[in-house]
Order: sequence, then structure tokens, then C-alpha cells
Amino acid sequence: MSMNELDVDKSFLKKSTLFNILGTVLKICGPLLTIMLARIFGAGEFGIFVSTQGLLLTIARASTLGLDIGLRWYLPQNKLHGRVAYNGIMESFWISVAVSLFITVVIIVGSFTPLISDELPYYAISLVFYSGMYVLSSSSEGNRKPWISIFINDFVIAVMAPLVSIVLHYLDIPHALPFGLLFGQVIGFTLHAKAVRKQFKTMPVIPQGRASKELVMYSIPLGLTVFVGNLLQRSTLWMVLFFLGAEASGVYALMMTLANGLQTIRNGFNPIITPVVSGMDESRLKTDLKPVYSYCVSMATMIQVIIGFFIVLFPEEIMSIAGKSYVVQPMALGILLFFQLVVTFFGMVNTVIDGIGKSVVNLKASVIQLLTSVVAGFILIPQFGLLGAALSMLIYGIVSSVYCNVYLLKRSLQPYSSKLWIDIVWMVLLLALYILINAQVVTLTMVGKIAVYVCVLLLLGAQFLFYKRKF
Repeated sequence: MSMNELDVDKSFLKKSTLFNILGTVLKICGPLLTIMLARIFGAGEFGIFVSTQGLLLTIARASTLGLDIGLRWYLPQNKLHGRVAYNGIMESFWISVAVSLFITVVIIVGSFTPLISDELPYYAISLVFYSGMYVLSSSSEGNRKPWISIFINDFVIAVMAPLVSIVLHYLDIPHALPFGLLFGQVIGFTLHAKAVRKQFKTMPVIPQGRASKELVMYSIPLGLTVFVGNLLQRSTLWMVLFFLGAEASGVYALMMTLANGLQTIRNGFNPIITPVVSGMDESRLKTDLKPVYSYCVSMATMIQVIIGFFIVLFPEEIMSIAGKSYVVQPMALGILLFFQLVVTFFGMVNTVIDGIGKSVVNLKASVIQLLTSVVAGFILIPQFGLLGAALSMLIYGIVSSVYCNVYLLKRSLQPYSSKLWIDIVWMVLLLALYILINAQVVTLTMVGKIAVYVCVLLLLGAQFLFYKRKF
């Protein structure tokens, strides 16, 4: 029985990985347009935009109360417990919309007082679409169709929002940045709504009952985890804004945007792992967790390494696309890159913890991360600037990874396969290249950089074909 179930999981993982790889090509479009935003609007305005958008994302995530991510775990349980397949979706949707609508009204009313800026209400209009879209997106992921979210979130929205902002800017329409953001969210919300309706044709718009206690009790710690995680992601940027000013925050925001291209790879695998682990009983966790998790980590790391080598080899060229004012402490970009590699290879175990229903553990890990980030940021950013900001993120990434892995070891769960040694080798090679280039031990011409990158692509391509046959 276990082998049959594992074969089904393998088929799902391979299909999802293929969509993730194809989606990587699409994901490049969003960051490229974001770079154009930085160039067009300038470092100061761009830095404020990214900081405000980060605040908006944090509020939107909080408004879902964790029910959106809880659906990734809850929907696979519907079949096991004999519930209708769509149980929990619309219940979560209307709760999230109601909370976000209330917050939107508070922001709009507050804008008539000195407490809230006049610009924030233009951003707040997007809140309802953000929170509703989170629930609908996670519904597809919980139903084992993560490629829908990959296409809509990482391509359609990522492209439409900055593209519309650029068009509005050249048409001299005011508030181009928040209106572009709103347009992207409306398009994404509409597409997700149609996708969910297609999957659950008999699902009523108005649910007959309330969200189940099981879903709520699982989701609330998860929601707090995500809220703290969003604070965590934005806290470093806000500290850069506080200590170094708007222009420095604009430069750092662009670096984070580029490095977060690696994060989207990891995020693409999160909704793949959680539903699979959620469907495993204790016996399967002992036998099937290792191959499932190791395959996902290997594929995610491989894709990230491809992007990572490009960033390490061409950091100044990438940053200069946005303008010469953005070429500041490019070494910080490399550190952000390694932060993403660490939290993917060692930190993706948090999806396993969510899958086994222990969302409180991830909440504790996130609180520890936030405290570490704030302390490290206050010490390092004033002294080392953007380099210190990047180091503070790397430190809290390592701390969180250690905490989560120790927890799994205490539960006698070891998700790492010995086959992952090759991925560690790639990470070490990337780190070595980064050190050699930035210490100016090795100086490569443009032709040399291109030659190195082509060799990396060929070797990784051969690794992918070999590993695909072995899994």
C-alpha cells in the first residue's frame, strides 16, 4: 500500500516540479519589470513603494487568520474524513474578506487624521483582493494543483502590476504605483476565482455552516507564523529605511527583489510538500518522507543554483539595469543569495512540520527569527550598511533552520537523503566563486563569465536528467 501511495506522490512531485521549472522562465519577467520600476520612479520613491507594499502584504496575510495556508493541510484531509471536497474554502474566503474589508475602512477613515498618510488608502483598496486571492490560491494548492498558483501569482500578477504602473506613469496619471498594484490584484483574483470554480463546480458561494474548529485551531498558529514571517521579511528593509534613508532602502529593496527570485522557487515547492506530507500516516512518515522531501529540496536547490551563479557572476550588470545609483555594495546581493539557499536547503523542513499538523512549532521558530533579525539589524546595519542588513538576514535564516531540524530529529524524522551531497557541493562551489570574485583573487572577463555560466548550465542539466531517472 505504501509503495502505491509513494508512486502516486512521485508522479505528483515530478509533474509539479516540471511546472516549477517552466515557471522559473516566467518568474524572470516580474523582477525585470520591477527593475524598470526602480529605474523609472527613482530610488527614493521606489523604496517607499516597496516598504508600503510590504506593509500591505503583511496586513493582507494577517487578515486571512492563517486560513488560506491552513487549507493546504485541511483540503487533503477532506477525503480521509469523508467530507465534501470543498469543505472549508468559502468559509475561509468570507472570513478573510470581512476582516480585510474592515481594515480597509479603518485605513480610509484614518487617512482623514494625521495618523495615516493620504497615499495609503490608494494601496488599501487592494487589500480585499489580496486576502481573497490568498484563500483561492491556497485552495488550488491544497487540491494538488499548485501550477495554477505558480502561473497566476508568479507570472500574471508579477507582470501586470508593474507593467500597468509604468503605462500609467507615462500617461501622467497620478498614483501610478498603487493603481498598478490594484489592477494586478483584480486580475489575479478573477483568474483564481474561475480556477477554483472549475475545480469545485458544486461548491456554493455562501457556505451552509461555519469554518470547522479543526481548521481554525490549525490555522491560527499558522496565521501568526505567517504574520511574524512577513514582519520578518520587511523588518530589515524598514530598519534600512530608518538607519540609512529612503534611497538606501530603494537600493536594498531592489536587491531583495532579485534575491527573492530564489524565494519564489522555494515558495513554489511549499504547497507541493505540505499536502503530500499531510496525507501520510506515521508509518509512511518513517519510510516515504525522505525520498519525497529530498527530491523537492534537490530540484529547488538546482533551480536556485542556476539563478545564483548568474547573480554572482553578473551582480553589477544586473544592478546597473536600474541605473548607476543602484550599484551600491553589490556584495550584499551575494549574501542575500546565500541566505535564500540556506533557508531552502535546510529551512524547507518547515513545510514538513506544517504537513504533520504542528503549526505551533513554526510559530515559535518565526518569533525566534524575528527577535534575532531585530537584534542583528540594530547592531550590523548602522555599522556595515547594506552589507550588515544582508548579514542579519543570513543569521536569522541559519538560526531558524537549526531550530526546525532539531525538532524533527527529536521526533525521529530525518528527511535528508545521502543523494543530496551533490547539492551541497554546488552550494560550496557557488560560495567559493563568490568569495574569490569579491576578494579579487579571480578576475573574469565578460567572455570568461559567460563561459563559466554555460559550463554550469550543462553540468546542472546532466544532473537533472540523471536524478530524474533515479527518483
